[in-house]
Amino acid sequence: MNYILGVDGGNSKTDYLLCREDGTFVDILRRPTCSHEHAGVGYDGMQNKMQSHLHDLFAKNNITVKDISAAAFGLAGADLPHQHQQLKQRITNMGLCKFDLGNDGILGVKAMADSGICAINGSGTVVVGIDDTGAQLQVGGIGPLSGDYAGGSHIARSAVEAVYKHYFRVGPYSHAFPKIMGVFGVTNPPDLPTSIISQSTRIWENAKAIIDIVDDYAIQGDEVCKAILDNVGINCAEGISGCIRNLSFASEITVVKAGSIWTKLKYKGMSDIFESTIKHNIHHTQNIIPVLLDAPPALGAVFWAMELINGKCCPQYREDMRKFLTTQKYENLVKVD
Repeated sequence: MNYILGVDGGNSKTDYLLCREDGTFVDILRRPTCSHEHAGVGYDGMQNKMQSHLHDLFAKNNITVKDISAAAFGLAGADLPHQHQQLKQRITNMGLCKFDLGNDGILGVKAMADSGICAINGSGTVVVGIDDTGAQLQVGGIGPLSGDYAGGSHIARSAVEAVYKHYFRVGPYSHAFPKIMGVFGVTNPPDLPTSIISQSTRIWENAKAIIDIVDDYAIQGDEVCKAILDNVGINCAEGISGCIRNLSFASEITVVKAGSIWTKLKYKGMSDIFESTIKHNIHHTQNIIPVLLDAPPALGAVFWAMELINGKCCPQYREDMRKFLTTQKYENLVKVD
């Protein structure tokens, strides 16, 4: 019996989900990111890393690439046409014949429904929509040029910028500022720029600690921290609204929220303003059904690969596999290296 492969290649990790053609679960493998956008990786490095990962997965299950009937890849950095072309060539070089790929944001839609829109709000941000005709649209995913002001890295930068703005420009004060400066080991505001610039990666390295501080103070009603997170919700909503305007949806639209910022932050105002902004922008002409992604994105890639074979993914199979991986606890099944 042949196999189908789903790959979720994000900026922090890569998950490989292997199933049989009948949908039976076989194995999951987790490896570090192989994104071509990471420093020193490039497209050739991405191919070498992914080929090594697939070798491990296939060897463990006594199969070869020839046993893969279809595969689907949701990859960070698959944003522009030339990137798609380069990535498709590298995957072809690995010996896979029937496959498709797109930005990893597409997997949130594929995991939950036949059509809809997914707003990724994790370390980075992107919005991807698939309408009722199968047409796709990606909004954002290439940084400030496309107005990407969401995701964990943006929140951390915004918090540090707010500290600087208060002390050196004209900005409001937040009780979170001393703790944010404490993350960098400074108590005197003039020392903050030197501390950060001398080690340019420190904002990213300390992003989780900074985000937790912003989240805690937003819950307490701190206006500066609330504004940072509310603006993230608005930014994601603008991407969703753009997808709705440029694609063709029926009266109901599934809007999937995916990524650690949606799932782990305790401040609810961000989600509230996200939903209200979408409804305002589309003038209530369509019914928005917001859902939190409750399935691993790699499962969306498996459903996508199944579409390549059968033309569609059976709704019952989608429901059964989501229940199976929830019951079995996906994270416990993952083979981490």
